[in-house]
Amino acid sequence: MADEVLFRGSRWTLVSREDHSRAGAERRREVVVHPGSVVILPLIDASRVVLIENHRVSVGRALIELAAGTLAPDEPPLSAARRELIEETGYDAGHIDALTSFFIGPGVTDERMHAFVARDLRPVGQRLEDDEQITVREHTLSECLTMIRDGRIEDAKSIAVLLYWAQFGGR
Repeated sequence: MADEVLFRGSRWTLVSREDHSRAGAERRREVVVHPGSVVILPLIDASRVVLIENHRVSVGRALIELAAGTLAPDEPPLSAARRELIEETGYDAGHIDALTSFFIGPGVTDERMHAFVARDLRPVGQRLEDDEQITVREHTLSECLTMIRDGRIEDAKSIAVLLYWAQFGGR
């Protein structure tokens, strides 16, 4: 049986999808179908990172995060990473390299997030969308890890990518 569309939003679609239990019984699950997204780790130098303070309607306050965004239809992840980096941080990068990719919340959505590291940054000015309230912040990687440890960074994608970078770096 095909997906049944329950809701179509501007960025994602909620569908009811057929599934089967271990015993073979048919059941339906609600799934958020998402076009995918990017997250960018902008490095000013080997030890300094650009973070953003991003007002999030879903939690009712600003969170400290890495720049990120949703892929436009048929947009390659690298293009989205460059676009979001400029929009949210006001930096363009001489080099953007893929780090890893991961499912953001596979119990609810099929969204795959593509992580990138951006280097050789040069300021070009933020290009925020009308509904974005974003402040740019610089921190050392060490400060970022402390902010993860003490709970100031609560955003899962940012935690994952910062810890990934701290563990594996450019390897």
